[in-house]
Amino acid sequence: MLEWPEKNCFICFTIALYVISLLIRRVPKIHHQNVIEFPKAHEHSLVIAKDLSDFKCGFCGEEDHLRYRYRCYLCILEFEIRCSMLSLEIDYPYHPKHPLKFLTKEEQHFSHGKCRICGKELRWKFYHCSICKFSVDVDCVRDPSPLAILFPKAHEHQLSVTPRKISFDCDACGMAGHRSPYSCQQCDFMIHQSCIDLPEIINVNRHEHRLSRCLHLSPGSWICGFCHKKVDWSYGAYSCSICPNYAIHSKCAIRDDVWDKLELKGIPEEPQDMEPFKVIDENLICHFSHEEHYLQLNEEDIIFGGSILCEACVLPIYSQAFYSCYTDFQYFSIDVKCTTISESIIHESHPCTLYYNIGKFIECASCNSSKYQFLSDDCSFGLDTRCVALPKATQHWYDEHLLFLCYEKNKRGECWCDICEEQIGTMIWFYTCDSCCVTFHIECVLGDFSRFMPGRIVKFEEWRIKTMQTSPGFLPRCYVCHTRRAVPFVLNNVIQNLIT
Repeated sequence: MLEWPEKNCFICFTIALYVISLLIRRVPKIHHQNVIEFPKAHEHSLVIAKDLSDFKCGFCGEEDHLRYRYRCYLCILEFEIRCSMLSLEIDYPYHPKHPLKFLTKEEQHFSHGKCRICGKELRWKFYHCSICKFSVDVDCVRDPSPLAILFPKAHEHQLSVTPRKISFDCDACGMAGHRSPYSCQQCDFMIHQSCIDLPEIINVNRHEHRLSRCLHLSPGSWICGFCHKKVDWSYGAYSCSICPNYAIHSKCAIRDDVWDKLELKGIPEEPQDMEPFKVIDENLICHFSHEEHYLQLNEEDIIFGGSILCEACVLPIYSQAFYSCYTDFQYFSIDVKCTTISESIIHESHPCTLYYNIGKFIECASCNSSKYQFLSDDCSFGLDTRCVALPKATQHWYDEHLLFLCYEKNKRGECWCDICEEQIGTMIWFYTCDSCCVTFHIECVLGDFSRFMPGRIVKFEEWRIKTMQTSPGFLPRCYVCHTRRAVPFVLNNVIQNLIT
């Protein structure tokens, strides 16, 4: 038979149950993942908000619109899900000596301004130890890197993080580091945290073959294929197994405008010819756009009068060198400049090699537009894809002589176009006639529709549009603006039954 405990024991037992119930009530609990009654990050209950409108987290200050968030309707504050469970004071494995407190920059004036772990600039709120002057951002608290890793892609031994300010040279990329590297003590090996996940095999838009990551190059003198600066062979880099002298810095290889962000390890390489043409002999080539026949070189300085059009840029050929194919079934010509356009080019207007870039924009040296461009890695010079193919020499019926493209800037602003009679901008290229000492806008000489092949019909909604080349003295009236202009090309609407 059970007996009741003594009075004092019963009172202690009752108090213990009450305390346990209070503790249980203070444990954060989620009902159906919709409500957090006692969050650590805030004094009020938080309700999940499933809308994806823009918001700013009331804990870390990060702006987002892609994640669900919890909302406090009393304070009109919203918290990212990962932040809602963070405490205002934490024990952090990278700094076991003292707890870290959640502060704002206003509350803490002794921080060095950067996260001790990742090195990024601290945002408005972060965790801090005032005794050790140790600061860490919220991202590194929510998603901490492991204290030790075994990562054969980076190193054969276990690597441990050193969570302190320390100067070192990263063995993976050769660049200086200032804090919290992963290191192997037995090998004196150190690496940036960001270099741990460097891809092993990649394609870059500066080279035609795949590049492989290597722990170091063979001893010798190496120049980076991107920035053209020295590559220290004793550090990691990317190299080509086909081209024995080609290498590129690790950081240059993974730039957004160089690498397509695809890891190619395990993906078989498809055989492909990256060159725009194959040389058959000194006068014949096989171009990828016309592989059924060889193209023969026609030398420069022979006047053709503009009756021949380049199949690539659709501009008239006057005196520039070009390749052509003459068979019983086809007529085909392409400017030498257009045959050599690839991801890297040499343009006569600039001494540096120009590379095609996606996602990086500067003003075009020819027309001042900002489009996808061929850019120089060594200076701030660029040309958009249209201006790269501008002919050095062309002709217009306003002048009996050849017109030559002028790369010099019209800095004095005293040039006027002889066709439209308007001033030529001070920072753009233009055409000039050396014999007559007159100047012309590029668009006035070539026309707005110069890249349309004359005679070909384009369908646009209910329209059937045909490009037509004008004749000397012909001033067509525009259907849209009702003005007459001396333009070399016009668009003409073609009736449907005439086409069929």
